[in-house]
Amino acid sequence: MARVPTSIEALIDSFGPHPRSEPPGGWRDESTHPADALVKTHCCFCGQQCGIELKVRDNQVIGFEPWEDFPFNKGMLCPKGVKRYMQNGHPDRLLAPLLRTEAGFRKATWDESLDLTARRLREIQEKHGKDAVAIYGGASLTTEKSYLLDKFARVALGTRHIDYNGRLCMVSAGTAYKLAYGVDRSPNPWADIPLAQVVMLTGSNVAECSPITTSYLWQMRENGGRLIVVDPRMTPITRGADLYLPVRPGTDVALHLGMLRVIVEAGLVDREFVAARTVGTVPYLRAENSNPYPRSPPIRH
Repeated sequence: MARVPTSIEALIDSFGPHPRSEPPGGWRDESTHPADALVKTHCCFCGQQCGIELKVRDNQVIGFEPWEDFPFNKGMLCPKGVKRYMQNGHPDRLLAPLLRTEAGFRKATWDESLDLTARRLREIQEKHGKDAVAIYGGASLTTEKSYLLDKFARVALGTRHIDYNGRLCMVSAGTAYKLAYGVDRSPNPWADIPLAQVVMLTGSNVAECSPITTSYLWQMRENGGRLIVVDPRMTPITRGADLYLPVRPGTDVALHLGMLRVIVEAGLVDREFVAARTVGTVPYLRAENSNPYPRSPPIRH
């Protein structure tokens, strides 16, 4: 267990957090020192990748402008995207490696830090084997960074253990999409959401995790659509739901299987739609009068 080398107040004074409510130079700095350029890019905080225009001066980000022509967010940004540009010059940002000592952290050079890291990795692998070290990447890495990380793990370290955070979320969704639709991502655009008659959210905290999508759901509601939320927790999005199902954790699969059973038994499957837009369709969905549950009781209406 790591020990706190000094008081919490001293650590905060050295490393933060120090709240920053305005950019360096204040809000009026740009009126006398305007930006050199607007650079179109994407917010990096979540997978929705909202479009944003960053104001750049002297190769430093000093602000942002809405990218209103970007088709997904149309200039809108959540609080994370609005404050993102302030992080580059934030006083709490670490600009040098820190080594723990008995007296607390001290700044170290990159050469010293890399030598220490390489030595400790070598010691661990010599004692416990190559696979004693694992590499854990992230979904926000670019293709080039993912390639380098994989090469570092398999060639430099010689370990077979490399993974990324998508194993807990995106991989399962991608696998399901691949099996059902033949592609590893949603085959329909976000623009379809406002046109839907019913949207069912399962375990998705949209209002807090992907706020821009909330506007698409409100457009759907305004067009007469209904919103169903399935979640053990009453998240903010449930406040506007037409139906909220507070399932017990781990029972969402049972709920979906039960719904599928009712849909099939009641003859509510659009067989032509399913056959034309999915892959590996089970045979009974192609037959008009077949019942996959011959021993089940009939549905009473």
